Amino acid sequence: MVMGNPITATASAPEMTDGRPEPEAPAPGAQAVSVVGRIETISTEFVSGWASVQPSHKRTYVYATLDGEVIAFGCAGIARPDLEKARQERRLDAYAFMLPFEKPIDATAVPSVEVFAVGETRPLARARQLKVDRSPILRLFLMGSPRSGTSQLGSTLTQVLGLPWLGEGHGAPLFARAADALAGDVKGENGLVRHLARENFRRIAVQAARSAYFHMHGSASFLDKTPGVQMIAAAPFLAECFADSRFVFQRRNPVANIRSRIAKFGGGFEEHCRDWAAAMNEWLRVRSLLPHYVEIQQEEMLEAPERVARVLAEYVGVPQSSDEICASLKSNYLERTGAGAGKTDRLQVGWTVEQVRAFEKICGPAMQAFGYA
Repeated sequence: MVMGNPITATASAPEMTDGRPEPEAPAPGAQAVSVVGRIETISTEFVSGWASVQPSHKRTYVYATLDGEVIAFGCAGIARPDLEKARQERRLDAYAFMLPFEKPIDATAVPSVEVFAVGETRPLARARQLKVDRSPILRLFLMGSPRSGTSQLGSTLTQVLGLPWLGEGHGAPLFARAADALAGDVKGENGLVRHLARENFRRIAVQAARSAYFHMHGSASFLDKTPGVQMIAAAPFLAECFADSRFVFQRRNPVANIRSRIAKFGGGFEEHCRDWAAAMNEWLRVRSLLPHYVEIQQEEMLEAPERVARVLAEYVGVPQSSDEICASLKSNYLERTGAGAGKTDRLQVGWTVEQVRAFEKICGPAMQAFGYA
């Protein structure tokens, strides 16, 4: 079941051959003309489009309003292939913009949002095929140790829920580290560090992350499936960036997981043991910092798809999609390396005595914490 379909609205504007709007080019030698542009996508959380650059300026600044109040401000400075082509052909000098709102607006207010270029009295026109983003918004972050079934689960949820998905982004950890670096400390000895905290420079990284996710997915709704320790560590930052996000942690029996890792990636045995333990321990640390989450066992996707589907459907707020999620889990290929009966016993998988000892030393505490025998 798709959770919402884009709505299109009509705006009177000529279109480029690739479907994007294009204004008439000014005649050679003509005086500077007003900024032209289009609103292309609008949501309860952002508005995006493009705006031209005045011959006498290098940048065009734009702002969004709702009932006369400014709700977002930024620069039309995003290079985009279609706009770059128009620039090279001297048809249009314009850049794209993405304006995340300071706070979400009500869905009923979306049609009233307008975008202006600084210095202009008329708002930018709306594209002929304006995309009105889905409502309610759904943001789903899927994480876990690599080779724990995150790809299969991501594919299922993307198909059933109709969410944009770009594969493994690995972007959230970069923004999270920037946010921590910019957070400062109001009690710090260094004056700059205190200034960063007082002026809330951390919000720069938060807004940049929001803008990047919205821009990449073309929507305020999306699925981000990125395994690994760094993504798990970034989960609290993502909760700070995106209200009402959903967090799914995917885990797998460590014996099966490590066997699958070695088969897929090669590398050292103890390295894979440490990586599995690090991911699980990091999840133990951060999950209490999240407003909510759900944990899914990879083996249960194979053995009890009905229960997994029901848990996921309830958690993301679409209980009516439980049957579709279950059907997709059954039809999608699930990684079976080491998941079968007798293949999760470290004494029966062909490991040496030294490997078993290393495994128990490295993975033992995390295994006990998660109830693995």
